[in-house]
Amino acid sequence: MSAHFWDDPLAILYIIIAFLVLDNLWGVYLMLRDIQVAYKTQQVPNVISPYLPQELYDKMRVYKIHKGWFTIVNTLLSAVILGIMELYFGFYAWLYGVAGKCALSKWMEHEACVSVIFVLLLSVYFWLKSVPAMIYESCCIKSLQPRPKPPWWSRICHFVVDLVVGAMITTLVVVALVYMFIGLGPYAPLGLYLQSLILTMIVLLLIPFMIHPFVGQSVPLENSNLRTQLEYLTRQVGFPMSQVRIIRVHDPNTGSNAFFYGCCCLKRIVIFDTLLLNRGKSDLSHLTAEELGRGLADPQVVAVVAHELGHWRNGHFYKAIMAFQVHLILTILLFAFLFSHGPIYQAVGFPPGLQPTVIGCLIIFGFVLTPYMTLANFSMLSMTRCFEYQADRFAYQLGYGGELRQALLKLYADNLAFPVSDPCYSSWNHTHPTMLDRLSRLEEFRR
Repeated sequence: MSAHFWDDPLAILYIIIAFLVLDNLWGVYLMLRDIQVAYKTQQVPNVISPYLPQELYDKMRVYKIHKGWFTIVNTLLSAVILGIMELYFGFYAWLYGVAGKCALSKWMEHEACVSVIFVLLLSVYFWLKSVPAMIYESCCIKSLQPRPKPPWWSRICHFVVDLVVGAMITTLVVVALVYMFIGLGPYAPLGLYLQSLILTMIVLLLIPFMIHPFVGQSVPLENSNLRTQLEYLTRQVGFPMSQVRIIRVHDPNTGSNAFFYGCCCLKRIVIFDTLLLNRGKSDLSHLTAEELGRGLADPQVVAVVAHELGHWRNGHFYKAIMAFQVHLILTILLFAFLFSHGPIYQAVGFPPGLQPTVIGCLIIFGFVLTPYMTLANFSMLSMTRCFEYQADRFAYQLGYGGELRQALLKLYADNLAFPVSDPCYSSWNHTHPTMLDRLSRLEEFRR
């Protein structure tokens, strides 16, 4: 029975479709739970009411409900219905055949060239499929933070640049992937893991140098009182003050935030200037009306930095890297077990013997491994939320529990984050515990 099932393309197709449907329906169910909480919670919670007016809370609530229903409808139409049709009618095999027919000369018939054409065509298809949702979202869902639109010529140039750069990166990645699988043969999954490992290390090394040009520029801390408090805190725990950086972000709508990353001499605590009260400026004449009063007072900023130091002291960066490596190894092992199995390719419409590398990666990572990916994502999110509680405890033990509580309340109001969420939805979707959960845990620390 099991051998027949494993070798039956039709049975495999139905299982892949079942994975697709169940995964998306689970996401819809969680979203419905979260929307129900928003419907029921009509009054701003008392704990945040001093920072969040009822009128603004009502707007956030309407936005959350509207965005939630939009996500549900879009998931059912685009991911479930169209996804089933794409798999059942062999869309990916058909599109790969179209890509093969685009080969205008002999050298273009190589698998690498056909795979590049296929991926580019698939990208166009996915973009066209998302256009109705993008139009509805931009025209019908009123943003809580409306931004001025750049000139049309600027938007066109930006779109063209993104298109060209995306096509170049896609071409390089696909060609490298195909040639690696052709050259390494059965050892290709090991090469894929080593490639991912090297890429991870490169990204970790480049992060300190990529923040400045893409996010903002490093600026000196003008507030001498805040600097004195931060120097005392970092000296207390043994963290070099020189590695605490203030970044003046390019986009003033960037959320108020601070974060820790890195290891050894490359470790950093980055503080966005939007986290500082009035962006840390003494001259308020250049601030917009939305920026005035936004940000945290000095003791609250210190409490947030104490929280980030908790991530450093508890080794969360190393633990996250190790957890990701375990996840990556398990993923590659499962992929290696499934990649060469012909009936999987036949299940999505390919004839026996034709097993393109790019199709194997797409179908296995995108559909077959869905149950594992969903559970792994849940585990990773649970781990990061546990890290947040540990970092809060560290700040509390340093004596910043009260200031951290006030900082959380102010940050959620400044960033227009809806303060109420369904616990089940949050556990499957959020990297951080909800504000109310974190406040409740801070209260528990006091007992």
